[in-house]
Amino acid sequence: MVRKKVYQKQHILAAARDLLIEKGFSFITARNVAEHMGISTQPIYLEFKNMEELKLTLLKTTYEFLETEFFSKKQTSHILANFGLNYIDVAKSNSKLYIALYIDQHSYGQELKQLSFDSFRKSIQNDEKYTEIAKEQLEKLHMNSLICAMGMASLSISGIVNQSEDQLITAFEAVEKNCGI
Repeated sequence: MVRKKVYQKQHILAAARDLLIEKGFSFITARNVAEHMGISTQPIYLEFKNMEELKLTLLKTTYEFLETEFFSKKQTSHILANFGLNYIDVAKSNSKLYIALYIDQHSYGQELKQLSFDSFRKSIQNDEKYTEIAKEQLEKLHMNSLICAMGMASLSISGIVNQSEDQLITAFEAVEKNCGI
């Protein structure tokens, strides 16, 4: 009789996300995930061909969660302000996850940058103001907005700054203006 598979991909990813939040990307190893779940490493390698695949899947599913719960929120009528305010909300309400993804050193910066840019493009696609912008200028706007958003988010969770929503909106309007839009 064939044994029924007990540990599925979503269980392994949930355990890996716990470790990501508590210890960071560097702590996500097959042994640590298995230990966290109270299993051997075999079920992990039955679901994922290697740890790189597990980590990239974790990154994508975590980003999908962030996009659904935070990045798709429309807090103001200003798209760039929403972008920044949403990053600040992630930092304040999920500071350990924010730190693991955006502050701690790991090798997934380019993947996060691409996921952020894809989300950014999706958020502005229906605004006429941005439809005629060249990809290079859009990338510059995204990067400048991301730098501003992450700086403010990091400073907010550390308690160094506590700006009002109006002050934050003004800062993102300045980013847009500095990019010539």
